[in-house]
Amino acid sequence: MAKQRTRLGSLLVTVALTALPALATGTSPTPKCEYRGPSETREDRGWHWSYTVEVKLTGSNRVSFSGAARPDEVRVVAEIQRDTAFNPVTKQESEESFCWFRTRLEIRSPDGAVLYADEWSTRFGDMPALLESHAVTSPADYFARFGRHTGGDFTSGVEVRSAADVELRHDAIAWSLGAQGIKGSDPARVTSELSRLKRVRVFTYRAAWREDLRIAAYVPSLRRAVTVQVGY
Repeated sequence: MAKQRTRLGSLLVTVALTALPALATGTSPTPKCEYRGPSETREDRGWHWSYTVEVKLTGSNRVSFSGAARPDEVRVVAEIQRDTAFNPVTKQESEESFCWFRTRLEIRSPDGAVLYADEWSTRFGDMPALLESHAVTSPADYFARFGRHTGGDFTSGVEVRSAADVELRHDAIAWSLGAQGIKGSDPARVTSELSRLKRVRVFTYRAAWREDLRIAAYVPSLRRAVTVQVGY
């Protein structure tokens, strides 16, 4: 009887150990998002990248946006997501899922206060045009240098302009105030204040796609920045 119990115990251990690889194999792999496509400007070049879903691409750069003695910080985080597309005009959701760079931008003062915030999603298929217009080598490079792009046909970041050279769009200002939760102001007040300044500090960048130009202006009375222009 002792020998039988020993053999039975060995059999159970063997069965249990044999089942472990099967359980491990049955674990769902982490989904990935991959893109392959041609260059927008060169026939001899193409684009290819692959990222695991929920991976985050980040960037952090110093800029002088508020005009403070110490520089402010541009922070950007782009999380890889797979999701459907929603058309805000037709109110319809796509049946197909796409891969996206879900992006959060923040500009913070030297003491950590939020000066400006924005969010958007860039579909993988719209990224090559952004990469080439900014003269970068990959999505990771694009986000790492966000707010300090100086190559290509577009320069992003901070510049100081004459107030007369800054286009102030009522709808963009209203949208930005609401999206950032800024209370105690309205588009008319922001427009009036910025128009009276001799110089306006602006932050220029492209968001969801190449034509999605966004310009934010620093409003001294609010100690915040608001979007004053969306699109060309």
